[in-house]
Amino acid sequence: MTKIKVLPLIAAGFALASSSALISAPELGQTRATLKEWVELKKLVSEEKSRWTVEKQTLNESIDLLTQEIEKLDEQIVSMQEEADAAQLERQSLNNEDDELRAASAVVKQIATDLESQVIGLVDYFPESLKDKLKLLTERIPKNAKAADSVGLSTRLQYVIGILSEIEKFNKQITVEETMQQIGDSDVAVKTLYIGLAVAYYVDGTRTQAGILRPAKGGWEKERRDEMAEQIATAIGVYEREETAQFVNLPINVN
Repeated sequence: MTKIKVLPLIAAGFALASSSALISAPELGQTRATLKEWVELKKLVSEEKSRWTVEKQTLNESIDLLTQEIEKLDEQIVSMQEEADAAQLERQSLNNEDDELRAASAVVKQIATDLESQVIGLVDYFPESLKDKLKLLTERIPKNAKAADSVGLSTRLQYVIGILSEIEKFNKQITVEETMQQIGDSDVAVKTLYIGLAVAYYVDGTRTQAGILRPAKGGWEKERRDEMAEQIATAIGVYEREETAQFVNLPINVN
C-alpha cells in the first residue's frame, strides 16, 4: 500500500519539476543577460575609475607645474617691476643731470662768450709781434652766435685758453725785438726791450734816439727819451749777452 502511494507521488514530483523548468527558462536567460550587462558595467566603471585616477594624478601634476610656473611668473613680474621702477628712477636722475648739464652749459657758453670778447678787446693793446703770434687763434674765434654754435663750446674754450697761454708766456718774460719806429718824420730801425706787457724801451742803432713805450689801445704810446739811449742800449746788450752783466737803472711807470 505504501509503495503504491509513493510511486505516484514521485511521478507527480517529476511532472511538477519539469513543468516549473519549462516555465522559468526565459527568466533565466533574462537573468543571465542582466548579469552579463552588470559585469560589463562593473568592468567599465572599474576601467573609468582607473583612468580617472590616472588622469586625476596627471591633472594634479599639471596643476602643480602650472602653479610653480605662475609663482615664477609672479616673481619675474615683481622683479621686472622693480627693474622698471629702478629704470624710471635712473631715467629721472639722468633727466635731472641733463637739465643740470644744460644749465651749466648755458653758463659756460656765456662765460666763453665773455672771455672771447675780453680777449679780442685785449689784442688791441698787444705789441705787433704778439698780435702776429695770436693771429691764427684770434681769427678762429666766432664773431656771432651762429658761428659759435657751429664751432662747439670745447673748441671755443681751447682757442681762448691758447690765447691766454701765449699772453701769459709773453707777460712773464723779457723780449727783445727789432722793429721800425716812426721817429720824427721818418721810420727808424730800433731794438725794443719789452718787460712783459708792462713797459718797453727802444733805442736806435746809433744810440742817439730812444724812448719808452707803454700799452695803449691801437698801439703803444711812445715817450721820447733820447737821454736814456745809452742805458737802454746797455740793458739790451746785457740781455743779448753782448755786454758784461751789470745793473742798469731804467725808469718804469705802470698805470
